[in-house]
Amino acid sequence: MTLVEHLAELRTRLFIALSAWVVAAGIAFGFRFQLLNWLKEPLPSNLTLNAFSLMEPFVVSMQIASFFGVVLASPIIVHQVWSFLAPGLYQQERRWAVPFISLTAIAFSSGVLFGRYVVLPFSIPIILGFLGTEADILPSIGDYISKLILIMAVFGLIFEMPVLGFLLAKIGLLRSEIMVQYRKYSVVAGLVLAAVITPTADPFNFALVAIPLVVLYEITIIVVRLSQRRAQASEEATSP
Repeated sequence: MTLVEHLAELRTRLFIALSAWVVAAGIAFGFRFQLLNWLKEPLPSNLTLNAFSLMEPFVVSMQIASFFGVVLASPIIVHQVWSFLAPGLYQQERRWAVPFISLTAIAFSSGVLFGRYVVLPFSIPIILGFLGTEADILPSIGDYISKLILIMAVFGLIFEMPVLGFLLAKIGLLRSEIMVQYRKYSVVAGLVLAAVITPTADPFNFALVAIPLVVLYEITIIVVRLSQRRAQASEEATSP
């Protein structure tokens, strides 16, 4: 392909991915009240969300629709990414298209659900309880929803690590020895990333992102190592 053809292909893939996201966001917008109630569940029953500006209900609706639109459209979006990259891969590497698309979408959704059902119900009562009864809390719906969406999105991306590691190992672009060699640098990079994602002085929120990030890096090393062993065993079985 020429450069112009590559750019035309990129434009087509971006248009399809964007169209899928818009349609999925429209569907999510129609269910915004149900999704909002689902997002409100980790809050203590004695707290209600409040809007403090005229545009806040509209902005919150758009945030919910946009985020869950990405979740719903993720298989199509990932498929477009793979279709753009596939021409540069070998034939044996292209056969991983279905696992890549399926596992990526499943991993992202699993991370979102992990954040919603494991992290948030545990962390929100602790965060709200730091001052005990010394302060009356009037949570802003805009601030609350944006924080929840950020946390769920972060965990969705973090959960992609083992899948990405497995697929890169399968096509020979990643080895566990390299990950072990650069483990300490990766841990430091993960801590910096956690600090950027949670730019507050609250160590609890920092640990909330940093610990799963480090744990999933270790899991990725194990996944890559197992993938290498299976590939090596397969080669030995087929060799004369």
